[in-house]
Amino acid sequence: MNRAEIVRGVLIWEQVAAAAKERAGEFRERLNADARAEFDEQGTAPTWRLPDIGAVTLPVSVETPYVADMEALQKWAADRYPAEVETVVQLRPEFVAGLTARVIVDDGQVIDQTLGEVVPGFGVRAGGIPKALSIRPTPAAKSMIREVADGVISRFEADFTGGE
Repeated sequence: MNRAEIVRGVLIWEQVAAAAKERAGEFRERLNADARAEFDEQGTAPTWRLPDIGAVTLPVSVETPYVADMEALQKWAADRYPAEVETVVQLRPEFVAGLTARVIVDDGQVIDQTLGEVVPGFGVRAGGIPKALSIRPTPAAKSMIREVADGVISRFEADFTGGE
């Protein structure tokens, strides 16, 4: 198998996976609609036990508090629970971004060019390390692959559902 065939295989199976995920989502949405209709009608969350398949449940949220306005909560807590409020010292993001732009790497150390000194707290990521392979199919290849994937999925569905 040559590289072109391997790349085609990757693209086809990625498309099959994407189409299968989309199809599963459609089926899941149909089940979800049934479950919500049953919930609306009966007022309780359904649980369906399907022999040789498993159980399907519709979880229902429980009323719970959450922090919607942290500033208002902090002001309230500062008045009533001052010992529970802490001040956090942090660098301004703009300063860190500017510093990162002007430092240089010299012999594995990060140097502030303005001051000429090593900046503690910085690390150096190694360069020259291969990353994940990138495949960018042409529009024509995408179209061809979609047709192949649709054919594979259609054959699978015909075998699985008996042609429904």
